[in-house]
Amino acid sequence: MASGESFEQIQKSYFKVFLALMVLTALTVAVTTIHFGDVLNIVVGVLIAVAKAALVIWIFMHLKFDNRRLRYFVYVPAFFFVTFVLALTVLGL
Repeated sequence: MASGESFEQIQKSYFKVFLALMVLTALTVAVTTIHFGDVLNIVVGVLIAVAKAALVIWIFMHLKFDNRRLRYFVYVPAFFFVTFVLALTVLGL
């Protein structure tokens, strides 16, 4: 990796992301047992899924180590995609 991190640092980073993904997965399961309302349950589930996807993209797809300009080609479409998904969810389409 071009970041200059040691193997131990990278391994710790991967383990932290693994733990975060496990916690978010458990949170997803926990949210399904609580009734916030039809729309709010879906919105919370989508937001948790977006957080998990962001972790995977940031660490495992090495976006963390890419050029800043390249990141915008990921951030801008992802922002619009999440906005559209949430808008369609709230509208019930």
